[in-house]
Amino acid sequence: MPEDRSLDEFGGAGADTGAAETGTAGGTDDETETTETPDDDSSSAEPDDGESVEEPTPATATATWTAGGADCERCGDRVERRWLDDGDRVCPDCKSW
Repeated sequence: MPEDRSLDEFGGAGADTGAAETGTAGGTDDETETTETPDDDSSSAEPDDGESVEEPTPATATATWTAGGADCERCGDRVERRWLDDGDRVCPDCKSW
């Protein structure tokens, strides 16, 4: 069975505490130069040709759960879990699967 280890060992805090305090990873200054952002940001949200990007459609919840129960909007039965079906919150029996 593997030996239990502290999470600090994986973060590098146990091996070189001086590096964590100074912000270096125990290497030379050359390593920190690679983390600089380039002048050409190719991950911008705007396309290069000037077209605007459409916003994504927000997600719609397909089910709800109510601790005390709620009425099915079709049959009126009181249920804890209702699904969205053609704009109505319905019980499992009324849902068209």
